[in-house]
Amino acid sequence: MLKSKFSFLSLFILILLSIFIFNGCQQQEKRTYTDAELQVISDNNKQLWNGGNIDLVDTLYAEGCIRHNADVGDANGPEGVKEFVKWVYTAYPDFKVTFDERFELMDRIVTQWTATGTNDGPLNENMSPTGKIVSFSGITMAMIENGKITEEWVYYNQWAVFDQMGYELTLKEE
Repeated sequence: MLKSKFSFLSLFILILLSIFIFNGCQQQEKRTYTDAELQVISDNNKQLWNGGNIDLVDTLYAEGCIRHNADVGDANGPEGVKEFVKWVYTAYPDFKVTFDERFELMDRIVTQWTATGTNDGPLNENMSPTGKIVSFSGITMAMIENGKITEEWVYYNQWAVFDQMGYELTLKEE
């Protein structure tokens, strides 16, 4: 009788443990966009970054979105993104982006890209146009909710861009 209870308890624990392991190993996908929304995002991104059509920003980015750019700072909301796009196309009127690879991961889309452009406009009041062509690669990770970008992280090597334009890194004098 004791052996039967022990076998039953062991079997019950084994089944429970199996259920926990099975459920824990299943990939929990929190996808917040459909394939159709993904296609619209992809198409609109191509048009935005290959021509600077800022009217697409409202379609791509959610109200309250944040676009983090490690080199130039954050753009807040669709209006901040529009200002950044205008700045890019002022500094590089022929700016183009090739989207090389795209990976979907739960509620995020990670894109590897390559950008080119000629620096025919000022970068800021202290950096006049150089007329030089730049080419650089980067990665963007966008969090998507209801078919719009709610947060985005952009990473690329800004120093490589400055180097191609002929700038040199110098240490500040203290």
